[in-house]
Amino acid sequence: MIDYTLSDKLKIQYQTAKPFPYIVIDNFLPDFLLKSCLEEIKKHKKWFSNEEEWVEEFEKNKLYYPTHSTDMEEFKNYLPITNMITEYMNSEPFIKFLENLTGFEKLYRDPIMLGGGIHKINKGGKLSIHIDYNQHPGKKWKRNLNLLLYLNETWLKEWGGNLELWGGDPWKKEIEIEPIFNRAVIFSIEDAPHGHPLPLKTPDDVSRYSLALYYFTDEEVKNKHTVIFYKEEELGINETDNLFKF
Repeated sequence: MIDYTLSDKLKIQYQTAKPFPYIVIDNFLPDFLLKSCLEEIKKHKKWFSNEEEWVEEFEKNKLYYPTHSTDMEEFKNYLPITNMITEYMNSEPFIKFLENLTGFEKLYRDPIMLGGGIHKINKGGKLSIHIDYNQHPGKKWKRNLNLLLYLNETWLKEWGGNLELWGGDPWKKEIEIEPIFNRAVIFSIEDAPHGHPLPLKTPDDVSRYSLALYYFTDEEVKNKHTVIFYKEEELGINETDNLFKF
């Protein structure tokens, strides 16, 4: 469904990007397919939020599906179009595309999409700047790569929700990426602080939707950790901060 030659065209741009390796690709999949996916997701009723109390300060109004305990046959039955898309992005040809683009070798899909799958952020929601967990708790694989695919039609800039990429010494926000429909963001997660730390200013009936897929390698993880969050006041984040790049 995608042009696999893009990996050759974009791999230098990806691997030399700052503040860490990343790429933004618009019109990633056929529009008609993602519109059907979005319609299916909007009708979906089985959403979950993070049950760990320590996360509440950093994740607000964020819902997702599946969870670590979801039967993936259930995911397939509830969301057949979405499942078809995620299966495609976990297929061997697609993973080969990611390997060529990023330089990682022998990437593995996550069969349970731990922390991934479909994400929904409601009005007032946020995801504080964070560094992702780096070891799959079930497989003991090293997590290397994120792929986020946004599903937001007619998204207005004043609603916020931009993905922020941070880096430098000391850290500062270097890139903002608007979460518009059919935009994919692929990035390496090591030493890669990111998030959308300002509360969404959407109308009550508008949510921020995305698909999230993570990829792993079968290797030892050094300095393994769970997700590491950073408070907004620690980073000097406020609502007047407005760097926009994409």
